[in-house]
Amino acid sequence: MVFYRDRQLTSLASSISVLAITIGLVAGQSVSEKSLAQTSTTPPPTGVTSINGAGASSVNTLFVGTGTTYPLAPKGSWFNAYGVGNPPTLNNNVPPAIAGFPNGTYGPVNTSVTFRYASVGSGTGVTSFLTQTPPPATGATINAPVSFAATDAPLTGAERVTGSPNDVPTPAGTPQNPVPYIQIPVISVGIALSYNPSGLNVPAAGIKLSRATYLGILNGTITNWNDPKIKADNGGAIISVNKPIVVIYRSDSSGTTFALSSHLKAAFGATWNRGVGEKSISSATIPNPLPANTVVWPATFQSASGGGGVATKIKATAGAIGYVDSATRLANSLQAAVLQNKSLAYTAISTTTISNAFVGATDQDTNARRIKLVVTDPTSATAYPIVTASYLLFYDKYANASIATGIKGFINWALGVPPVPAPADVTTNPNSIAIARGYAPLPDTIKNQARTLVNTYVDTTFNPAP
Repeated sequence: MVFYRDRQLTSLASSISVLAITIGLVAGQSVSEKSLAQTSTTPPPTGVTSINGAGASSVNTLFVGTGTTYPLAPKGSWFNAYGVGNPPTLNNNVPPAIAGFPNGTYGPVNTSVTFRYASVGSGTGVTSFLTQTPPPATGATINAPVSFAATDAPLTGAERVTGSPNDVPTPAGTPQNPVPYIQIPVISVGIALSYNPSGLNVPAAGIKLSRATYLGILNGTITNWNDPKIKADNGGAIISVNKPIVVIYRSDSSGTTFALSSHLKAAFGATWNRGVGEKSISSATIPNPLPANTVVWPATFQSASGGGGVATKIKATAGAIGYVDSATRLANSLQAAVLQNKSLAYTAISTTTISNAFVGATDQDTNARRIKLVVTDPTSATAYPIVTASYLLFYDKYANASIATGIKGFINWALGVPPVPAPADVTTNPNSIAIARGYAPLPDTIKNQARTLVNTYVDTTFNPAP
């Protein structure tokens, strides 16, 4: 198993209105049309602390929910199962009462906190976290303070938090300088190569793509579904007599792009010469100098913002293929290619094959406040080849003790081993919630490390030193 060690660079009426808007939104939203369920400038209910965050769209379905029915609806998502919903009607009210939940409800587990999350992409979320500045209004606005971020691209450790209790001038090498933040993985996802089957003859088992073939498609050297390599991958089946391949990529700063490009570099070395990073750019408009952390896509490729934007464009374009995380693929009912892994076995994307990729994975970061778990080209014959862990970023020191306590409570619930509460229901069990939405829980050993790290460091002081 190969790990990518270094990143390339470094009022009730109002509530009812919000809920109505939320239900009216579809799963394949663009970055400017995000669900308003957990992103609000209205104050939380009396006695409830708001814990605000921003970041990766890959975890939007898990944290907030984007659909209108189970298992993808806002009700039953991690944040609405654990904390007070925004509005509270997003908590699950079901009879009868079960152990651990009072008054016949499944949620919230903790009535003293509410989580609000702006799904704006990994890059924007990390910037908001490090600078203590809420992300720009994109249809999903949160108030300060920013208390956490989510990203699919782990930080390097050179980043520094500014504008918060964690911004303390100290000598180099002390705990506060330069890494006064906590990084833990909370879930794993696969990166699907999803396609629009219109005009294609799709085999019963789906379209298979060998390693050389999907590299060629993403490099821009395989441009038609009638390519002999695609025919050979599918046992001689003719996928299309003549149908151009339209590749869709993420235009925003995205951890999904980072995960895909990291895999391509690890799997193919110098053959993949288009860069590794979060930022995408078309080769038709390359600036000079080229920004670091950038992937340069062929000029013929098309772009879309956000995972939901890519999914929407795939669905609207016959013969299109693009990369989206496994949860976005599920939420949008997209077909996905069956990919050949490092062991040369063809594997479909699923919770099981994603989990198989993380068997034996260990922390690759030497800093006591961070865990890095990026599997770039798993060797197991039963592993899906393109996977990533999604991370949460927290501060070492919080000015508000209620926020720190709420964060620790949430992590202990979400990553509990075994998870609490025990019933294996998609509305009660954090693992079951995740699996139903297209994610794969991390190995128990990793969960334990993450919980220990948060319980050790997340509080109102810089303590203890690493």
